[in-house]
Amino acid sequence: MPIWKIGEKGPTKLPKTNLKEEKLLEEHLEDWIVTDPPILGEPLLVIGRQVLIPDTKDRLDVLAVDPQGNACVIELKRGKLRDPVAVQALRYASYVSKWKFEDFENQARNFLGKVDDHDFNFNALYEAFCEDTGVDEIPTLNQDQRMIIVGSSVRDKLGTVALWLRDHSIDITVIEMQAYKEGDSVLLQPTTIVPFKVKRFANAGRLRPEGTPWVVDGKEGHLQKRCSAKTREVFEKLDKILQDNFEVDGPRWNQKDYVAYRVNNYNWVTVTTTPSSLRLHFFVKAGTLKADDLAKQLNIAKFDQEDSLSEKLNLPSSVIIKSRNEATERIILRLKEDFALESEAFTQFLSAAYRAFPK
Repeated sequence: MPIWKIGEKGPTKLPKTNLKEEKLLEEHLEDWIVTDPPILGEPLLVIGRQVLIPDTKDRLDVLAVDPQGNACVIELKRGKLRDPVAVQALRYASYVSKWKFEDFENQARNFLGKVDDHDFNFNALYEAFCEDTGVDEIPTLNQDQRMIIVGSSVRDKLGTVALWLRDHSIDITVIEMQAYKEGDSVLLQPTTIVPFKVKRFANAGRLRPEGTPWVVDGKEGHLQKRCSAKTREVFEKLDKILQDNFEVDGPRWNQKDYVAYRVNNYNWVTVTTTPSSLRLHFFVKAGTLKADDLAKQLNIAKFDQEDSLSEKLNLPSSVIIKSRNEATERIILRLKEDFALESEAFTQFLSAAYRAFPK
């Protein structure tokens, strides 16, 4: 996909180049990713670079974690992506699959220069990262592993291997980092090749170990085990409204307590499923919406933090807004079966919350 520059005389296609011609090395790719991980198209917490695997001679290029708690092995190639890089990434992912929380903590401590800092708290860093991306329930770290392979172009053989791995529940992403010239400047265009964006149901039917029903079949776990018949009906109506009216990635079923709808790889709204109600958490810019106004607009109660637990449980559908930091807030709607989901007021609220999404 070329890049076009719009000038006074109309569009001009920028000439394509490559990293090798521009004398840019794999270490430059590493620099860019470590400095600004979203260059890969999603939020990542980088905790290692050129990570030496104990008892082997292997070094993986970049190690990160994502907001779902997955360990991400990132392998970089300046030139064309060939078949062995997939095998290499698989090997590294198999190593990391054996790591415990303390291994990630020690790796992050070394990478961030916190070896002698007794106040360093990796768990707090990890939780803050997850919360900043819109995650409410902090997932268990390293419950699964992913591979992200980055290079200048993908050969058909590698693409075929990557798609086969995904079809067999191995989470692999392949990104082409194309380069263009404009004068003395080099412009980069990262493009996700595998999985294609249209493969929104790639994880359907994904099998996982027994004992984690929300991961073995998250949809059944939420709708059949966590919801009652009444809240299941409310959820199904809500899901249709969200998918019909907004560009969202979801529902994502693979967390124990909630179902997520994502925008630009960040959680916009999560839905905590229970037998008595649905609890919706919207991630928004601070100060864009007011709890009093929403309570009046939606004809629901304002959730009061000073209420006793018994009073809270007896409330009808309700709303509260909680500050997360100076820039963002979380709107929490507690919806019971009698809430008017299909009302114009609720549609207007969803549109306002969508516009207020900070990412």
